[in-house]
Amino acid sequence: MFDLNEFIIDKFGENAKLLYELRGGMMNESFVVENNNKKYVLYVATKQANEMVDRYQELENHEIVYKLGLTSKNIYFDVHTGIKVNRFIEGDSLNHLEDYDADKIAKLLRTLHTSKILANSDYLPFERLEQFISTRKKLTNTISPLHAGLLTIVTKNRTYLESDPLVMCHNDFQRSNIIKDLDDNYWMIDFEFMGNNSPLYDIASFGNDSISDGIRLLKAYRNNCPTYDDYRKFYLWRVFISLQWYNVALIKHYRGEGEAHDIDFLSVADHFINNAKEAADLAAKLKR
Repeated sequence: MFDLNEFIIDKFGENAKLLYELRGGMMNESFVVENNNKKYVLYVATKQANEMVDRYQELENHEIVYKLGLTSKNIYFDVHTGIKVNRFIEGDSLNHLEDYDADKIAKLLRTLHTSKILANSDYLPFERLEQFISTRKKLTNTISPLHAGLLTIVTKNRTYLESDPLVMCHNDFQRSNIIKDLDDNYWMIDFEFMGNNSPLYDIASFGNDSISDGIRLLKAYRNNCPTYDDYRKFYLWRVFISLQWYNVALIKHYRGEGEAHDIDFLSVADHFINNAKEAADLAAKLKR
């Protein structure tokens, strides 16, 4: 069984101390550790998270993003357990802030998307969603009646959504995975789902909390001139991503992870299915 304090002493030394836990992640428990006046983030992955993530690829992708100057340095990484330690970025994640600079976030994404560096694997969003649905069905078939109709919408548009050239994407580019530091610089963190995908997928991911966030980033990314296809693909990917996290939230609820992490995953699931419906309605109202 993992002993947090024992790990900290073993890896950092007896003078190291645990400062506080970072809340909000669905895949890890995260802690800020201080040693010799330097701070680090310690990520302890859940068993279920390790079933969803290729840790060898995560480590490789982290190194690529670090060399692009978009994240902090990794100090320790155990590919077998998913436990990792990164340099702490002094600041706050965007999910704790009311406002942000959309232009700087767009620049962050463009640097990644236009790097001409590809990951060793594609994200394969539709195959991934099928896996999540299959896993969820083994636990429960009690799902929102909206699910089937929304799934049909994205499935019918699969060829359209996959028509964009693939670029290296973060694939979980939500507000909690973006840090604004004390000098007003922006950084991305958490690379568990990185792989080659449509660049609009990353922009749609930014709408996890609110679709309006994603639209704001889309406009900044396209220099205030998004096309009809940009909007349509954004909304459809927004439906898709919400269905993905809806199924993940149900998996976590029925596996009992909510009690362990003090998260109401049924409420999380409700948020995402409602987010999916909102995006589908907006896509239906689009006009050329």
